[in-house]
Amino acid sequence: MTTWLGLNAGHDDRSTADAVAVSLYETLLFHAQLVCVHEVEGRHAMSFRLTEEPSENTVSTLIERGYGVAVHNGSLQTLAGPEELTRGALRAALAHRDRREGRALRFPGQRALRGRYGVSDILAFSAIEEVLPHGTKSVDARGDLQPTFVNGRLVLDCG
Repeated sequence: MTTWLGLNAGHDDRSTADAVAVSLYETLLFHAQLVCVHEVEGRHAMSFRLTEEPSENTVSTLIERGYGVAVHNGSLQTLAGPEELTRGALRAALAHRDRREGRALRFPGQRALRGRYGVSDILAFSAIEEVLPHGTKSVDARGDLQPTFVNGRLVLDCG
């Protein structure tokens, strides 16, 4: 069963939100399949796609660290933490669930993408579903690829 975890600490700065999301992935939420950062009400919130619900311990830890937390698995399970942050957390979780918006920092197939790859390989071996502009033949994946959700698809824009 897929669960979406939305977290909001009210980060003003995109790079701080990115660093925190990756740090949480590397320490507490390492089983996440997809990690995104979303712009929510002029701030940056995070979302994580999980194969199971986070444990009560994990949720408690996040609340203790000051996050607004939303756990959603088709029907809303949990809203917790500071009330002014939970709305943004829920918005991030729903944007990820609906694949409406969000910049993916970690996604399936990402680790294998090092060096220059043909677009067909990127589409075949990673969660990326479209590469823009159309007609792009190859992508230098040495940098940190950050595709975004656009109209339900994970899109890498190289333009």
